[in-house]
Amino acid sequence: MRNNSKQSKVKVQNCPDHNVLRHISKELLIVFIWIGFGALTLWGIDGFGLLSSTTKSLGNPTLQVEFPEVYEIWKRQEAIFVDARSAMNYRQGHIPRAVNVPINRIIPYLKMLPTDKETPLIAYCGSIYCPNAHQLMEVLLARGYQNVRFFPRGIKGWQAFGYPLETE
Repeated sequence: MRNNSKQSKVKVQNCPDHNVLRHISKELLIVFIWIGFGALTLWGIDGFGLLSSTTKSLGNPTLQVEFPEVYEIWKRQEAIFVDARSAMNYRQGHIPRAVNVPINRIIPYLKMLPTDKETPLIAYCGSIYCPNAHQLMEVLLARGYQNVRFFPRGIKGWQAFGYPLETE
């Protein structure tokens, strides 16, 4: 038996609402991706501990100091902050009251540090990508300083949190 009636063909036309929703979904995805990148930047991209070879190589997380503790230590003047960056970078902006001991010229600058080897010191450099603070910390420990820590986020992390800078 043959069906002589015409079969109805339904054409699905592009629904304008469907295209708008698709476009909005893509835009929202892009916005959320940018928000995620922004959060990582503000928090410090290594806030998850995934990228910092400096931190991973230590094997002793107690030697690092992070926010908000680092700011409280600075505010109460409980440690001397030691900037491991070049003298030029130091002059452009550093943590107030910090002493400059550039890692590439460490020996002549060591006299800037206290002779009391028990004095708390916090080494820092440019950012989590800069190994200088960790290297300086190792040198200071090898030279007999007993209370040395490092601030892995460095001057960029300090600035990102809106803390004060000093220039010379």
